[in-house]
Amino acid sequence: MAPAPAPWAVLGDALWCLGLGCLLAAARDALRLALGEGKLRCFLRDAAFFAAAAVLICGFAAGTSAGGLARWYMSAAVLLGALCWHWAVQPAVHRAASMLAVLLLGPLHAAHKMLLQPLQDRAAQARTVRKSRKTAKKSQKTQNSAEKQLQKPSIILYN
Repeated sequence: MAPAPAPWAVLGDALWCLGLGCLLAAARDALRLALGEGKLRCFLRDAAFFAAAAVLICGFAAGTSAGGLARWYMSAAVLLGALCWHWAVQPAVHRAASMLAVLLLGPLHAAHKMLLQPLQDRAAQARTVRKSRKTAKKSQKTQNSAEKQLQKPSIILYN
């Protein structure tokens, strides 16, 4: 059994793992935004990030950790970092991203409203007029054909 590392080393390892968990959750969130939602996608994404967390913990323990071994508090710190991202950082980042999107897409929205919307309205109105004319022409045609189908009185024979 390996000796327990000093408390300052444990705290340093926990802080490093907390940051790794936060970065891992940020990467998962970015991938979710890029690829979208879905049961299968969510399962595959979660499985991949679970494996990535295990690799990160083992790699951190082997390379940077004070003790050189993976310990329970490293896994707990990675989980806590992911939860901190989810509860504390993610809402602020999403809010900032949506505000940035509104600021960047605002001029495009205004241009669409001023330039393209009137054209789309005219096209829709023209479609409605064409459709109503076609319906009126069709109903007129059926009325004319109904009148033509009647027999002339001279042809009708009585017994």
